[in-house]
Amino acid sequence: MGAVLLAGGMLSSSASAQTPAVTAAIADGSVGEQSDGYLGINGNVSADVRSGVDAINIKRRAAYTDLAAKRGVTVADMAAATGCQTLASRVRQGQAYRLAGGSWQTKGAGPIALPDYCANAH
Repeated sequence: MGAVLLAGGMLSSSASAQTPAVTAAIADGSVGEQSDGYLGINGNVSADVRSGVDAINIKRRAAYTDLAAKRGVTVADMAAATGCQTLASRVRQGQAYRLAGGSWQTKGAGPIALPDYCANAH
């Protein structure tokens, strides 16, 4: 993954913009951030929430694709690097998150124990 992340910073506001339904779902833990850089659904949600998550993820994929092309890396690496930064800086206490291959967890008071590859996502 190498030095993929820093120049990208956080996603543009359009790639992370949330509807009120998605914001509420994040607050109640039925939607959360994933280490792959995309929002995920934790359980059953309404069609409105599912549609909102899908729309956000489509915008994120477009942003990752653009950034990856500019940096000469894969879209998956760009997404995962952003996922590392998002898990470290944007997931708040009480919110749900999921690491690669793992089950959903709820963030406690301390930092999230990030995957080893996140140490290289600069």
